[in-house]
Amino acid sequence: MSHRTLKTLLIMAAIAALCGRAAADKARVVISGATAEIQAFDERQVTFISFSGLAEVIGGVADWKMVGHEIEYVNDTNRFTFVIGSPFFKRNDSVFNMTYLAEFHDGQLYVPAATFIPFFNQVFPQKISWIKDSRTVRVESEYFNVTDLSVSAKANGLLIEIFLTSALAYDIFVTEGNWINVSIRDGRLNTPRIQSRRDSRYMYNLKTHQQKETGQVSIRLRRRVERWTHKIQEDPPRIQISIPDVNFDLVQVDTSPRIGPDDKIDIVVIDPGHGGSHYGAIGPKGSREKDVALDIAKELAKLIRKDKQFKVIMTRDRDKTVTLQERADAANEAQADLFVSIHANSSVKRHVRGWNVFFLAPAKNDSARAVAQFENSAFFRDKFNENPEMDEDNGGSFDDPILNILNEMIMTEFQAESHDFAMMMDREFRRHVRIPARGVDQAGFYVLNMVFAPSVLVEAGFISNVQEEKLLKQKDYRKKVAQAIYNAIKRFKNKYENQ
Repeated sequence: MSHRTLKTLLIMAAIAALCGRAAADKARVVISGATAEIQAFDERQVTFISFSGLAEVIGGVADWKMVGHEIEYVNDTNRFTFVIGSPFFKRNDSVFNMTYLAEFHDGQLYVPAATFIPFFNQVFPQKISWIKDSRTVRVESEYFNVTDLSVSAKANGLLIEIFLTSALAYDIFVTEGNWINVSIRDGRLNTPRIQSRRDSRYMYNLKTHQQKETGQVSIRLRRRVERWTHKIQEDPPRIQISIPDVNFDLVQVDTSPRIGPDDKIDIVVIDPGHGGSHYGAIGPKGSREKDVALDIAKELAKLIRKDKQFKVIMTRDRDKTVTLQERADAANEAQADLFVSIHANSSVKRHVRGWNVFFLAPAKNDSARAVAQFENSAFFRDKFNENPEMDEDNGGSFDDPILNILNEMIMTEFQAESHDFAMMMDREFRRHVRIPARGVDQAGFYVLNMVFAPSVLVEAGFISNVQEEKLLKQKDYRKKVAQAIYNAIKRFKNKYENQ
């Protein structure tokens, strides 16, 4: 082959490559009424979207590890593993084919939108879809029409209620093992919320199953189901199942969560993390987490008091030591409707950035577990002061059976409401706080576990990162964090006060 022929072929190959791929472009992500842009490009009439950008918008924990050309992303209980240059990806232990190759450009992972999003939708807690014509990823939090579950003991038996947005046709059948199954035609289940209603007093197990045209809720009850009645109730729409038994052995109790002592969402407890002898994390330039948290809390208290819709209680309003138990006691004695604990994050990896919002539930990943371990360390210090026999060399273990299992005991009464509150805060942070979004996560925080109200813990940024330490010291940034939290509080009030 001559030099001229080779040169001609190379030019033709370059032209073909340019024709195959359009210049870098954008796609939109629409979530909760807000719109964000992510990187995208077209290649041979296929739109590839930046999954790195999508992860920043929708949350989850992105831990990108370029090992053997693999990249991982973790969302809730699901781990996605992509191989660069391959159409195959793993979701947990299963392998799927998205038809087109995963690509890596300029530090970002790109996936084919039309063929990958349907797989992602199967496990994402909200409806997520790709609209080709408008190049839009749409996340629909209002997509679900089967929204919640309540199980409560009454004087003459058990009452099960499945809440709907409107009346739907359904079937009920009982199977071996005391399973009562409710199959709802055209039902779209809010699976995370329904699953959070599992109550060991009444049931052994609670399962949900979503098919294309049917949603099914299955409850394995603790006693034999011999007879039952059911009907549709209105205001609010719900399927009501009564399992009568004059000898029913449970005490009469209504397990439907009640927020606060009355019908108002008007008492907010603000908890500035650490304080006094507990400095919290320390930044590279010497900034202390306890100071940052207190200043944000004071800015938030100003906003709330100025609006005069809420009563504000602060677990500390100056630099003093307050134990986690004292923080929880202050909230419970005030009969708090909402509890917000404010912190600044830290990592040994100085490049790590971003804000996080946590609610109380078992940790799903090492990152959330590490945050909880650090924030809970004050609890162990308090315990050590009470009993010097505590073994600090063993990571703060303590020969106390209650303490040993505390981290495994997660109060679930307000878990769904706390998750909802965290999601509202997530939306407001994305609008007001212009640093990377690490989204909503969950972990076992002692202070949240002892508060009998919907509760969240906010990490306003990484004080261990030089850039974010500088931001956390700026009054303007702290005001933006406070404004985002306050907007979420008002959102929660508007949604729950009149339920």
